[in-house]
Amino acid sequence: MADFRFLHPDWLLALLPLCLLLPWLLKGRGQSGLIAPHLQTSPEKHTGRRQMLPVVFLGIGWLLAVIAMAGPSWQKQPLPTYHLSSARVLIMDMSNSMYATDLHPNRLAQAKYKALDLLPHWQEGTTGLIAYAGDGYVISPLTQDSTTLAGLIPGLSPDILPIQGSNAAAGIQEGINLLKQGGHTQGDLILITDGLSAREAEKTDSLLTGTDYRLSILAVGTTQGAPITMPDGRLLQDNQGHTVVSKLHPERLQNLARKHHGVMVKWRGNDQDITALINASTRTASVNQPAEEKTIEEWLNGGFWLLLPLLLLCLPACRKGAAFILLLGVFVPVEQSEASAWLNQEQQAYAHYQQKDYDQAAEQFRSPAWKGAAQYQAGDYEGAIETLSNLTDPQSRYNLANAYAQSGKLDKAKDIYQDLLRQHPDNQDAKANLETVESLLKQKQEKQQNQNSQQGQQG
Repeated sequence: MADFRFLHPDWLLALLPLCLLLPWLLKGRGQSGLIAPHLQTSPEKHTGRRQMLPVVFLGIGWLLAVIAMAGPSWQKQPLPTYHLSSARVLIMDMSNSMYATDLHPNRLAQAKYKALDLLPHWQEGTTGLIAYAGDGYVISPLTQDSTTLAGLIPGLSPDILPIQGSNAAAGIQEGINLLKQGGHTQGDLILITDGLSAREAEKTDSLLTGTDYRLSILAVGTTQGAPITMPDGRLLQDNQGHTVVSKLHPERLQNLARKHHGVMVKWRGNDQDITALINASTRTASVNQPAEEKTIEEWLNGGFWLLLPLLLLCLPACRKGAAFILLLGVFVPVEQSEASAWLNQEQQAYAHYQQKDYDQAAEQFRSPAWKGAAQYQAGDYEGAIETLSNLTDPQSRYNLANAYAQSGKLDKAKDIYQDLLRQHPDNQDAKANLETVESLLKQKQEKQQNQNSQQGQQG
């Protein structure tokens, strides 16, 4: 019985009126006859006993109903929890123009240096790697340890890709596919390139329109440009035999990044470009499918099992004794007990949840904790906040903070994380999420200060 508990123990106080009512009813029944007990014949004694049965049934029914309302529980059900993480894909241009020598020793080398400089800053969340030339290729799927990509980047070059050309949209498409496969409806795409044609920019814009994926661009090259020196030392020429001079046209890149809520920065010999990209690519990401270890257990209400004996006790009242059935009706478990048919509804809701039909699951769940989880998965963060706000257990408070963070209410999320850590200082997920939220708040504050400074200079 170590695993037995009452989910709503306050209902047990409803047994106190029964303790007062039963003696009074028993006494009344015993004194209701006109003949003294010692003078009663045997049939009359049996009649007195039958008159006591409704009182006995009332007592048993009352007891069972109160226990059902108190929510007896001896089983648990896993309930998912979530943690904030960021997801990003690094997309590198491997077209031949990256061999241009306006940056020393060439654009390709500088692009790989910058990519390697970015990796140590991406310790949270997952990072993927794409390379493209005439088509897009997955070099590494999303991984939590971005430093593992450091061994892959030095070996990238146009020579290892089977199709030559420049098709940035194909690289962007592969990056979007990686994020979707990881369950991320939001994320960052970081494109390192020396330029896009009008057609490439148009296709890329079409792919990103209507999504929550953010595009940031590191432009590698100069507007003056330079010839393209191939690995064998020859200069790349066009069909007319003229030497190709590749020039950077940043306006197109700037417009594309701005439209999709990112930044475009030009290559610099210091770390200012890296800092700008890191600030742009640090964000809360979408919820991905929770790992098995990221679950908690919720006690199931077993009060519905008491409905059957309660109904059996009601059978005598179908013939007579309306007051008896009314008294039972007062204490028969109703909506608050989440029992019988309601448990079946919970099971149906859980089936919808397992099938990723989160909207339907949220409508059917009676358990606030499960309802909030379904709303969170469905992207209804405001609904999850409303559902979880009245819950006080640590897991629900943790999920509530996550919902606030995903809805952009970072200050409220921070307060709840801090309160949770004061009570449970060993909660590592809350610590990680708090650091993410504080970083986002700091960036938001710095951005506001920069905007105010710019407005002051313009004024």
